[in-house]
Amino acid sequence: MAVAVVSTAAALLLGAAPAMATATSGPVLVDNRDPRCATAGNLCVFETEWFTGRAALYEGVGTECVAAPFGVLADINMTDKPVTFYKNTDCTGASVTEPAGNLHSWKSRGPMFSFVS
Repeated sequence: MAVAVVSTAAALLLGAAPAMATATSGPVLVDNRDPRCATAGNLCVFETEWFTGRAALYEGVGTECVAAPFGVLADINMTDKPVTFYKNTDCTGASVTEPAGNLHSWKSRGPMFSFVS
């Protein structure tokens, strides 16, 4: 019994270790105050215009279309390229392009559901 408890605790601790995801491997859901959102090369997206609620962290955002895990209303783009967010999950529809090295929110445009750099 004690071994099972220790094994379960170890698995939970290892599973809770911070992970990074590339845009192609998917997001890592993070706390909306995660300092990695301000790290060069990363992109964080948020479900509210106040940079609160659910947040997802990506690294290595490239030219492939990425479906967001939720409707995005704000981003912190610490990549070296602009990122374009789209209304549809397949990088089509109305869009907004956010510059590199900056943060923005766009409540008036409504949630975006995909992006590409």
